[in-house]
Amino acid sequence: MKKNDTMGYVAYAMMLAIALIVAFVVVRPLIGGLTTSDLPMNSYLYVFILIVGSVLLNALFIELGHLFGAKAGHYTIDQWICLGLGAKRQKDGKMKFSFSDFDGLTGSTIIVPKDIKKSNPRHYIYLPLVFFLFEAVASVFMIAFGKSGHVTKGGALELAGVIVLTISGMIYLYDIFPAALDGANDGYLLTILNNQTNVEAYNELLLQQHKVAFGEKIENIQIFDHVTDFTATINSVAIYDALDKGDYARALEVNEKTILSKGKVSDTTYQEAVAQKTALYFLSKPLEEAKEFFIALPLESKKHIAGLSTIVSVRAYVLASGLAEESLGETEAALEKADHGLTKVSKDRLPIEKKLLSNCIEAIAKVHPDWDLSDYDYLKTAPKAEEAPVADKKDEDKK
Repeated sequence: MKKNDTMGYVAYAMMLAIALIVAFVVVRPLIGGLTTSDLPMNSYLYVFILIVGSVLLNALFIELGHLFGAKAGHYTIDQWICLGLGAKRQKDGKMKFSFSDFDGLTGSTIIVPKDIKKSNPRHYIYLPLVFFLFEAVASVFMIAFGKSGHVTKGGALELAGVIVLTISGMIYLYDIFPAALDGANDGYLLTILNNQTNVEAYNELLLQQHKVAFGEKIENIQIFDHVTDFTATINSVAIYDALDKGDYARALEVNEKTILSKGKVSDTTYQEAVAQKTALYFLSKPLEEAKEFFIALPLESKKHIAGLSTIVSVRAYVLASGLAEESLGETEAALEKADHGLTKVSKDRLPIEKKLLSNCIEAIAKVHPDWDLSDYDYLKTAPKAEEAPVADKKDEDKK
């Protein structure tokens, strides 16, 4: 189970708890005290309409908040989707209406910074909260007027205020939950956009995603010397660009920025960088130097690698087991985890990771030619470019 899956269950559990408490403690007694003349229709139908209307209204408020906030923060809009309906920007620059799936609870607003340093994503985050504040105030007034007895069908008005306030509260709880859930919700963005460095890194990420989506080549990839958990993810773009080109020295150079930032990044981010360095040492450094590096690693780093929780740790453990510990059983055990690790890799990095796994097998085969490590699906589906080293080896044998 991934961390964001766990946090998602927590968020949904909190939303469900709110719904049940309000339903049994407030709504049920309120309906029980009303007569048919107090309501414009059947009570259950009235509640159903209020719930559906509140969901639609709040979804619209959140995505309109994102839309207007993005405009105020100096962004252009690539996609605006609310509950599956919206518009996407085409390659010719025009927006086209479409039905689309989306990450998140209410919709998806994909933005692109006009200026990496000046575009401010905080407007994009805060404006939906302003809409919620107005809605909450309006709901409280509805409840107050309904209770006052000075309006016709005050019970219906009070019930409407309770349900609208409850539904909006549930949806905005999800939106501001301080963890990445189905997508990068506003609460998660608030936790990372706490300094200008992360803001610039976020804008850089948005720009890269825009280029990838429109088939443009990413050039002059920005590398952040001030490393945080978030800027480390941006620097990983440069790392994988170097790995794709076979430039291990460049990948190690960028990766080292995270390692040197120990204490400024989370332990998970730091240990993942150590695992990356371990794998790249075995692929690019003299074998004895790589062995010495691995042997000298602290116990916590070795535990992270042995946990095989990511494809990077799988690569590191495969190489360490095969080249440092020379254990065929441990090497095969790690390779059995590779397929699962690859499922967590983004589509743009999947060919690179398959190529790296192929290189790991080749490195081990040179030291242990009697080991048969060919029976793995990810090698059979590796890109053709991965077969080049094998062809070269045959050419050398012929010579």
